[in-house]
Amino acid sequence: MLMTASARSVALLNALFQTVHRSLPMYLAEAADPWKHAGDERAAETLENIVADQRAFTARIADVILEYGSLESGGYPMEYTDTHFLALDFLIGELIKYQRRDVARIQRIVTALADNHDAQEIAEETLGAEKAHLEMLEELGRK
Repeated sequence: MLMTASARSVALLNALFQTVHRSLPMYLAEAADPWKHAGDERAAETLENIVADQRAFTARIADVILEYGSLESGGYPMEYTDTHFLALDFLIGELIKYQRRDVARIQRIVTALADNHDAQEIAEETLGAEKAHLEMLEELGRK
């Protein structure tokens, strides 16, 4: 837990929160229902697991932010609206693309939080989880 938090640390934590909370998997869980073919069960389960993890991480990040500042949830990127009514097997490629972008963004946040060990710690945990999610998606993409 943060002992002290600068406005910069809170802003970076908000950026971390928004990256995970407004990810493509979270969007698909809330706003879209990908069309599934027979045989997409593994991909659907993987997506559900990613969303569950992301919800848990966003709750933890939000708790830290709210101790020291205000939460800025942001909105989903407009390009996500293009994913409505797409088949899950096609969306795997899109999920991988956006997950790579999110991992890179979180890595920059981890680096920027170098002066706040406690904030950096939760960002590093989030980065590890998001890298694992990327690996899961890449494995699905190879099938």
